[in-house]
Amino acid sequence: MTSSIPAVTGADGPPTLDAFRVTKQLVDSAVPAVADIAVVEVSDSTLCEHTALSEACDGIGFRRAAFRGVRNPGCAYRIGEACPIPSGTPYRRSLRDMRPRIVSPIPTQARWLAHDPVRAAVMRENDVHSLMVVPLSANHVVLGLVAFYRRSGSSPFRQADLRAATRLAQQVAQILDAIRRELQEQGMGRRFQHALLAQPPNVTAIEDVDGHVPENGTPGGWFDVIPLPSARVGLVAGFCSGRGITAAAAMSQQKAQIRTYAVQDIDPGEVLTRSFEPSMHEPDAQSSPPAAGHCVYVVYDPVTRRCTAARTGLARVTVVDADGAQSVAPSTQAPIGAVSCDVAEFDVPPGGLLALSCASPDEQHQSTPVDQARPDGVDPGVGSHHPAPKTTSAVILTARARAATPTDIATWDLPNEPSAVADARARTATQLTSWGLPDLSFTAALVVSELVTNAIRYSSGPIQLRLIRDHALICEVSDTNHAAPHAREPAPSEQGGRGLSIVAHLTQGYGTRYTTSGKIVWTELNLCGC
Repeated sequence: MTSSIPAVTGADGPPTLDAFRVTKQLVDSAVPAVADIAVVEVSDSTLCEHTALSEACDGIGFRRAAFRGVRNPGCAYRIGEACPIPSGTPYRRSLRDMRPRIVSPIPTQARWLAHDPVRAAVMRENDVHSLMVVPLSANHVVLGLVAFYRRSGSSPFRQADLRAATRLAQQVAQILDAIRRELQEQGMGRRFQHALLAQPPNVTAIEDVDGHVPENGTPGGWFDVIPLPSARVGLVAGFCSGRGITAAAAMSQQKAQIRTYAVQDIDPGEVLTRSFEPSMHEPDAQSSPPAAGHCVYVVYDPVTRRCTAARTGLARVTVVDADGAQSVAPSTQAPIGAVSCDVAEFDVPPGGLLALSCASPDEQHQSTPVDQARPDGVDPGVGSHHPAPKTTSAVILTARARAATPTDIATWDLPNEPSAVADARARTATQLTSWGLPDLSFTAALVVSELVTNAIRYSSGPIQLRLIRDHALICEVSDTNHAAPHAREPAPSEQGGRGLSIVAHLTQGYGTRYTTSGKIVWTELNLCGC
């Protein structure tokens, strides 16, 4: 027999080759050129992300990855089956010292055969008389083991055979090491991803919240639930391109950007635009589009049961009513700057299910079927501008919308005149007493008085006061002026100018939300009054 063995090459690059394909090339090259039988066992670190991240090499198992033999020899283990490598055998010794070795001839009463009865039985059945064991290792890491056998009628292995087999094993080991390192990167990225996917907060606007990210896809998928002022909630699902820790880092940045803009009460379309538009300070900002523009962002208001949504890329939002009927949010193409978003406003029926989904731009060709990746009753392809792929590894976030209880909402239209301040103060005190919150009446009335006074002073149209009893007492005053109020420090001799400072001191928080007709200034007061 000759020791000339064709080279094994990863023509498609290591990322596209798995351990089973690579080792199949190895045994195909070795049989019958060098051996009558060739067998490869690979470490679980080349097959599993969790094991690839493990530092304990001694505890890593091995699996049969490839097998080939002439004249239909028997096989000790099936492909993919876990195969133990007992101590005291030439296989285990080669794994420990990472040195290839020839065992020829094989004594029929060798003690190590008793330690490995499964392989020993197959060797006896096939009249094996010569064994060559070559470890697969790279960068001082054991990746697997190749065993070559010669049967009766073939000459024993020689040193020339061992050198040729070692060269072949080194080529395969380099590819296996690249696979292991890619699994490590994917595993680290997935750990980072799951660390950032915190448990959704408890908000009264939604219930039955459930988020899903692909288990085997790239770790760029994410979702978020963002509490917003005035009892509203923001729901987000997104997917970033890339692999491993790079995708997880991009996902972290995308999530942080969207949350930062969302808490500023910016419209969903503008939130996505600001998040994905390239920075003017980046060198290639004008020549390259923003990366990872796959996201859907929805703001739900439980008081009005109204949703505002924006989506870009491979993302969509679907509404399922209590009877199971589906409807996809209507969309209008609204290019804003360098980013084109679908924007929509729609009502959510009582008990309606909001389903946000975002497909991976990288792994549609190797992911799970759509029907397996979607929540029951939600068809992600209905009405979408982007046809649903045959397969998808999608991020899915579902939440059942809850409407605010009418008895927890009080709304009054006020005239734009000074007498409205006393009226608003009196209405607030009466309402809080009816809600069983008399201890909060004085503080809330003072806050409302300051907000209504500002609205009268700086606007000329109608004013509306709304109180919402939620996890906190929410006070909203809307007017027709688009200018936001700003706190200032008045001189000691000034009579006014302290309204916002008083509001800031008495409340948990306050802010401004803009509307088409003006603005809403809101505050939140702790219900315990402290």
